[in-house]
Amino acid sequence: MSQFNAFVSPEYPVLHSVLPPEDTPEEVPEGFAALSLGLLVKGIPSFLATIPVAADDVEALTRSLDSGDVRVAVVGMSVDGDDIQGAAATPAEPWEEPPLELGDEEDTGLPAAFLSLVCQDGRKIGVARIVARKGTASPEEVARFVLKQIAQGVQIPDLAQAG
Repeated sequence: MSQFNAFVSPEYPVLHSVLPPEDTPEEVPEGFAALSLGLLVKGIPSFLATIPVAADDVEALTRSLDSGDVRVAVVGMSVDGDDIQGAAATPAEPWEEPPLELGDEEDTGLPAAFLSLVCQDGRKIGVARIVARKGTASPEEVARFVLKQIAQGVQIPDLAQAG
């Protein structure tokens, strides 16, 4: 079993909102709610993502988010190019878009960073997957880069487009 290096940020105040059903994006399945998440970085709101959450879990998740500041945990991992291509068949968030040209990298994998919020009560909420478009960096380097960018207030959708 592989060991993964997790990198954890200092605590940030968290912002969250559950979208009303009439404002929920079409790609959110029925029975799920859309939970928008952001951080206050240096006093400036920084959007992370809007994620689908099972309707039955919304109350428990918002309680965890209301319990205090959160940390961002980022894990670097390799992602198989075939996995990314398969994800393209379903509506994708910006961090799930396949690279424009996989070329030879399809067989070797691409470095990626998986982001989670860690709440005061220990709950972990998966937020995003950012896949580098080229396999020139290690997964750990991508994870550290993503965490450094978050600390500078870079928005996750902007970061995903820069990968």
